[in-house]
This record gives sequence, C-alpha cells and structure tokens, in this order.
Amino acid sequence: MSRQGGWARAGAAVLWLALVSLGCDVKVGEEGGLSVDFAGTRATDEWVRTYEIKPGGRLEIINVNGQIHALPATGTMVEVRAVREVRASSEEASRELLRKTEMREEVAPDRVSIQVPEDREGRGFRGPRMSIKYDVRVPAGLNLFFKTQNGEVTLENVQVSRLEAATTNGGITGRGLTGAIEASTVNGGIQMDLTEVTGDTRMVTVNGGIRLTVAPGVNADLEATVVNGGVSVQDGFPLTGDERSRQRVAGRLGSGGPRLVAQTTNGGVRVQSRGTPGS
Repeated sequence: MSRQGGWARAGAAVLWLALVSLGCDVKVGEEGGLSVDFAGTRATDEWVRTYEIKPGGRLEIINVNGQIHALPATGTMVEVRAVREVRASSEEASRELLRKTEMREEVAPDRVSIQVPEDREGRGFRGPRMSIKYDVRVPAGLNLFFKTQNGEVTLENVQVSRLEAATTNGGITGRGLTGAIEASTVNGGIQMDLTEVTGDTRMVTVNGGIRLTVAPGVNADLEATVVNGGVSVQDGFPLTGDERSRQRVAGRLGSGGPRLVAQTTNGGVRVQSRGTPGS
C-alpha cells in the first residue's frame, strides 16, 4: 500500500469519527465512498388516549410516516398510544417542531378520528422528518379505518365488524382476523390469516404479493387473480367447483358465502390452509 493511500484511509477514518460524533447518519457505498445524511438530532414523545366507542362504531387513524399496530383490548375501551419522532437540525429545533405538532381528534359516541393535519405546503405530516408509530387496543365489533404511508399495518387476533386498511410503501399483515376486510397497498405485500369471514373481503396490491391463509370451516366464494405473476393453491386446499389457470383461480370454500378476493398487479398470490408450514 502506498503512503498516499495510507494517508487517505486514515483521513477517511478521522472523518467518519467526526461525523458520527456530530450525530450524522453515515453510509459506506459499495466502492468505499462515504454518503452523509445530516439527520440532526431526534426528539420523541408519547401521546396516549383512551376512548369509549359504542358497539358498531368507527375508529379512524390516518398516519403518514410510520406503522399502525392493532391488538385486542382487554376491556371495552379503545386504547391508543402514539410514539412520535422528529428529526431536525438541532435538539432545540426537534423539540420545537414536536411541540408544534398538533394531534387532531374528532370524538363522538359512535366515532373517533385521529390524524395530524397537513402543514401549509400540503406535504402531510411535515414531510419525512417526522414519524408516528401507533399501538392500538380495540374491543371486538368496531369498524376500523387505518391508513398510512411509508409504514406497515399489522393486526393480530382482532374481531371487527369491518376493517379498511391501506398503505403506500409498506405491507399489511393480519393474523387471526374475524370480520369483513378491505386491505390495499401500493409497493408492499399482504399477508392475511382469516379465522372467519363475515362479509365481503378484498385484498388488492400493486407491486407486491399476497399470501392468504384460511382457517378450517370458513365459508366464502374465493377469487384470486394476478396480472403479472401467478396464482398457486396449496395441494388439498378445500376449494370446490373451481376454475383454475395460471393467473386466475375461483371456487367455493365450504358452503360458500361472502366474496373473498385476492388481486395483485405485479406479484403472485398464494392460497393455503391454516397449519401449512410457513403460515
């Protein structure tokens, strides 16, 4: 190694340490170059609320940057915990931006809506410097509307009257769900495990795949279609009167019932029974 090369590497190491000490995000390129993101200082806080919503009422959470995670409540109250994070050029600027960020609530006996208003430039949630992670506990029987960007929506063992979940640049995952489901995503996949289908259910994605897992005893009319990709069905999956091709599968589950639709533009669809390895 030449003396000049040694000095260059030593200088890069010193620069690395200096940037890290300033709180910068430092990345090493494939060819050894440095990419510096002056992320500044982060500030976080927690926003916590509890609501009582009448059975059959509606809970809406509209996020922009960050995930939404829902679990069953232990009682009859809706519990919302939002962890908010801000990045700015300094600690003072981060805290000031966080202080000015308003959480908008609309509360009625049968409906609660939570979101952050757009800033004056209409960027929505003040751009990528800010994010919110929601953890929500919901009692059974509500109508849920969850929407986000740059984050995923996950739901575990939730029983709903109806669920609408939508995200861009993120995925949607549901485990042990009961109800009527409407799930859509752009640039992300959908994994859905259904315990019971009580109404028309639809999963739609662009630039992502769908894996649908169905519990024994579910009654529905299944239709799975793709544009650029293929549909695969587990061997022995209990589908009768079915129509099958590489890009479309349709048939009846059990005695039939609500429509169960899985549709993607660029990706594949996999349909299987609960208990299958990987489900």
